[in-house]
Amino acid sequence: MRKIYLLAFTSFLTAVSVAQPITLTSANFPTGGDTVRYTNAQLNSVGNYTQTGANYTWNYTALVYASQGRRDFNLALQTPYAFFFFGSNEYGEKIADNIAAGPLTITNYYNYYKKQTTPINAFVADGIGMTFSSIPVPSYFSDKDELYTFPLTYGDYDSTTFKFSTPTTTALPFVYKKTGYRVTKVDGWGTVTTPYGTAPCIRLLTTQYSQDTIKYNAFAFGFPNNQRSYQWLTATEKIPYLEVTGALAGTNFTPNTVRYRDVYQNPAGLHESTDISAMEMYPNPGKDKLWLNFTRKGEFLVEILGLDGKLIKGGNFDSVNIGQSLDISDLSPSLYVIKVSEKQKAYYYKFIKE
Repeated sequence: MRKIYLLAFTSFLTAVSVAQPITLTSANFPTGGDTVRYTNAQLNSVGNYTQTGANYTWNYTALVYASQGRRDFNLALQTPYAFFFFGSNEYGEKIADNIAAGPLTITNYYNYYKKQTTPINAFVADGIGMTFSSIPVPSYFSDKDELYTFPLTYGDYDSTTFKFSTPTTTALPFVYKKTGYRVTKVDGWGTVTTPYGTAPCIRLLTTQYSQDTIKYNAFAFGFPNNQRSYQWLTATEKIPYLEVTGALAGTNFTPNTVRYRDVYQNPAGLHESTDISAMEMYPNPGKDKLWLNFTRKGEFLVEILGLDGKLIKGGNFDSVNIGQSLDISDLSPSLYVIKVSEKQKAYYYKFIKE
């Protein structure tokens, strides 16, 4: 009997010692050469993302796939703006090849981050690299934006300021400035589950309060730019395990992005066809009808599949008839797969229902 009591007591102590919040340092955040993939989920699939607490269990297995992306972090010295951003703890992340801003086109757009130890031990936003009219134009935070301060653990609360501006130069026909502060609170810890898996985590709530100004030629205007992010951070994944971000207007938060750490997903396990010689479909994305145009003679079976490969609807079509369509008005907004079968061949195409 004594052994049973001892075993139970030992198990209790083990459970108590395991159930502790994790603590993150700069080593848990991106460094040069890190490549991490994420999945964007449908906004209406996230459920309640505001609940939190100590030793809390968050379950987001109901998140529905919408699309995927990848974040690539490179040493600044290996980026096009190495001359302007250098240092062993400086990293560049390419955001876009091209960005159209009204009549202007910006190319090779990079965000730059730094792991610093002074004046604050933090992972900071350091600046932006971009090219306009073939001229590289670096922009810097004169007051760094401390995205994460270390050590980072449950109960932490920080308020830090930031200040950013593009340079005043004839090479750039506009000036963009932002000034404000960031409030960060680690308001929960426990375990989080997504379609990617389950992991110990801390939950972080960060809000950026910013006043932005844009000056273009003789015109200038300012506007508030307040953003909020709910993040579930783990010790292994470099980027948030789960993140819900959006705009804050007063006390009203409107999420616009839900994404979670993931591996490459091949919807329904199918290989998308590049051969469009049998059929064309439009519009994609679409809302009400998916119009079909068969480019060669024959009879075809056209089916709409979910991401799990299950049949949703379909029908037989003949290339002799024109103006044929599939009704998609009753489908929920998501990514779907179109399967086109012709004799012994099948083709797969993706389409998005808005």
